[in-house]
Amino acid sequence: MTKKSTTWLAIAIVVVLLACAGTFAFFTLPLKAKTAAEDATADLNSGTIESSVWSDEKTAKKLHELVLGTVAQSMKKRSVELTGTEKHGDDVIAKLKWTWTNQDGEPWEYSSELPLHKKGLLWSAELTPTVLHPDLDNGRVLVSQKSPGARGAILGEDEKELMAEGPVVDIGIHPAKLDEAGGNSKGGQDTLTTLQDELDIDLKALKERIDKAEPEQFVPVITLRESDYRQVKDTIHSLPGTVFNSHTQPLSRNKGFAGPTLGTAGAASAEEVEASDGELTGESIVGKSGLQKAFDEELSGPGSEAIYIADAEKDGGDEGAGEGSDSDEGKAAEPVLVHEFPDHDGEDITTTLNVGVQEAADTAAATGKKPTALVAIRPSDGHIIAVANQDPEGAAWDRALTGQYAPGSVFKVASGLALLESGVDAKTTLDCPKTTTVDGKSFKNAEDHVLGEVAFEDDFAESCNTAFVDAAEKVSASDVANAASSLGMDDIDLGIEAKMATVPSDDDAVTHAAQMIGQGKVNSSPLAVAVMAASVAAGDTVDPLLVASGDSEDGRDSETESGQAIDADAATTMQKLMRRAVTDGTADALQGVPGEPVHGKTGTAEYGGETPLRTHSWFAGYQGDVAVAVLVEDGGFGAEAAVPVAKKFFTELN
Repeated sequence: MTKKSTTWLAIAIVVVLLACAGTFAFFTLPLKAKTAAEDATADLNSGTIESSVWSDEKTAKKLHELVLGTVAQSMKKRSVELTGTEKHGDDVIAKLKWTWTNQDGEPWEYSSELPLHKKGLLWSAELTPTVLHPDLDNGRVLVSQKSPGARGAILGEDEKELMAEGPVVDIGIHPAKLDEAGGNSKGGQDTLTTLQDELDIDLKALKERIDKAEPEQFVPVITLRESDYRQVKDTIHSLPGTVFNSHTQPLSRNKGFAGPTLGTAGAASAEEVEASDGELTGESIVGKSGLQKAFDEELSGPGSEAIYIADAEKDGGDEGAGEGSDSDEGKAAEPVLVHEFPDHDGEDITTTLNVGVQEAADTAAATGKKPTALVAIRPSDGHIIAVANQDPEGAAWDRALTGQYAPGSVFKVASGLALLESGVDAKTTLDCPKTTTVDGKSFKNAEDHVLGEVAFEDDFAESCNTAFVDAAEKVSASDVANAASSLGMDDIDLGIEAKMATVPSDDDAVTHAAQMIGQGKVNSSPLAVAVMAASVAAGDTVDPLLVASGDSEDGRDSETESGQAIDADAATTMQKLMRRAVTDGTADALQGVPGEPVHGKTGTAEYGGETPLRTHSWFAGYQGDVAVAVLVEDGGFGAEAAVPVAKKFFTELN
């Protein structure tokens, strides 16, 4: 190639490159007002000020963050749409449509104008407060203010209120005022001693909280129902250093009513507010335990949210907010309401709990001398009509629905059903010796009880362990597990934390022998034992239900997970055996209970490693259309601890 040809080729390449660059610039640089408007709109829509289209990108970014920071955090979504442009002399105005969507999907719309200027060949956009909202002035910002809605109530059968907003009084200490009264000398000490006597509080723990608190800090002592506060008001209201705060919070219909199951609700903690992505404030009430926590989303009212124009905070970070702020420095202008979203209260949750039955259950459980749990179920529909948890030490948790214990001899209802389904009947003779041995493991009866060669109905009524252990050869571990499944003891979703029973299908001889008497690897909650009793009463598998509205409304499928069904003849025989345990067996203390005949089974479950072994006390049974399970932790024999609680329950009902 000649030198002349090379020169012309280089010139041609440069021309092509310049042409391409010009084409690229024409389509990418804001040579047109519409291009600049589109670039600026895209930035505002994404919430990131990154395009070079802005006349002062640094100032624009700071203004955007300052003015829209809190609103952007509160809202779920933003949309900014370019609806057109309009020429104004040498400039162009871009028309913008703003749409904010809150956490409930509700829109807030407004329009604004974005000024565009041409400098040389290029157009640029100028971000001013009025671009972000037409009513904004320099030095003013958009802020979101949320107010919680009324929390929904928890209802029971017949729509009766079980838990709803009620008046309470927070009692606290103001450290500085307590110091003025004498601190730890006589004046301050008299205050603390009186609070201890009247409110039954931990004085040592209170003093530690006071010592750690700031002088002007509110140190909580206790929160009382307003009715309880009135009883001690005359004694404590004028004590030096005490402060009081009245408000409302979810309360059960009376103190202790279905306590751990209904749960508690209170002010959101700082951690909960921080983790809520703007949905909660320090005034928000959230569920802390039980149904209040499980159904917090439904019970919590989103409340109201309002958008205001207010002064920007003076923290030195308002550079770019524009000049010409209010001349009266330090004098804040009143906030201006620009939008208010609809107010929303929480939803009510309807449970199957029955007020009368629950009160009877709470009363009965309170008679237990050790931690006591009681679950009552209506066999005809599976509704859980009462859940009671009581602890003499005051530390009640929902052991009725979540506790896991060896069920002991109440499980003979399940293993006994397996025997009946295998061909054993009420009159079949089974030996009941004092002890029996399986692969070197010795099993015995309570108090060395001996019945000898007797009918199965007698072994059941007198709760003979050795007869059931020796009968293990008549059924497999799977047979027993299937019988328990047919009695509804499988896991189920109640919409609240709950546990049922664990019945392993372990054919190891010793494990299987222990399984027959509810020991070894068998564990159950009082809930599962109550379902077992209800299934016997119904003659069919009962599916328990606690929440009649909400995600768990449908309960579980009508068929059990294992597909097992109860043999009708075996169920009828088991009903007779449970009646005989009351008329002629270990539950005979229930003979005189008023009302329909009571059917039942006692249980004494060994646990721990002490010698002699400690025992939990159980009762499972039914009267008419009410089935019940009672557990008394560390209560000893079932007839001595659980049966009296059951008797009190049935008596209260009648």
